[in-house]
Amino acid sequence: MTELTLLATRGIVLIGVALPFAAACASVVRASYFDEPARSDTLLALYHLVAFAGAVVGSLALGEAQGDAAAALFAVAFCAGSLAVGAVLGRTWRAAEAAEARAVEKLRALVERYRESESSPQTRCARAARAYGLTRREEDMLLLIVEGRTQPEIARELYVSRDTVKTHVRNLYRKMGVSGKAELVEAMSAAEPARRLG
Repeated sequence: MTELTLLATRGIVLIGVALPFAAACASVVRASYFDEPARSDTLLALYHLVAFAGAVVGSLALGEAQGDAAAALFAVAFCAGSLAVGAVLGRTWRAAEAAEARAVEKLRALVERYRESESSPQTRCARAARAYGLTRREEDMLLLIVEGRTQPEIARELYVSRDTVKTHVRNLYRKMGVSGKAELVEAMSAAEPARRLG
């Protein structure tokens, strides 16, 4: 083998090993120096480091056993293969992370909708009705009071007389142990101990 051929062959080996090294360095930088590195970046950095180690060990072993030409062929094939596999793995891992992030966002939106529905006046009144043993009609009155309706407005909406509304409101206040709207709000908050402690 001539000196020029030997240099060219070793140059090919060097390039075949240098490219996985460059990919490993780029992956490590991406995984280490971004504010919030993705799991896929860390996995890709690990893959490229292992590929670089494989390129070095394989090229040295084949160079010793089969000569520089075999080492050059291995380095080129290994470099091309490892870079192609790294690109596919990177896309696959990033797509999986993006799908996971979308699923988490959907779950967060669902939890937020649940929280909003849990704090709706209807839900709070139903919870208070169970806690204080209110009748269905008293629960209806409670909801309308919480919504800010006056007794005449409640009478019109429920198609009952004002005296009936007064009787239900009086019973409602008695069962809840309050004497007015301000105390009613406090009593409704007390009916939600799990939410206040959580």
